[in-house]
Amino acid sequence: MKALTSLSKRGQITLPAEVRRALGLKPGDTLVVRVEAGRVVLEPAVVLPVELYTEERIREFAENAQATPEELDAFRRAWGL
Repeated sequence: MKALTSLSKRGQITLPAEVRRALGLKPGDTLVVRVEAGRVVLEPAVVLPVELYTEERIREFAENAQATPEELDAFRRAWGL
């Protein structure tokens, strides 16, 4: 599929509706923009949610840990801790 769009004075583009539909893009979706071999490439970004844990929640995880002491030691070695 090919479509034309133009660059506004503010450096913005509008993706044609048929392109948005073909990719299932919705307002607010994040796109990755990169330059590759003299071309501008846009692609949908994979955005993973990040959960921040409180000290209390971390303690809960530690209390409910299912790993043996040996497994924990192996994890620490693997992570360089």
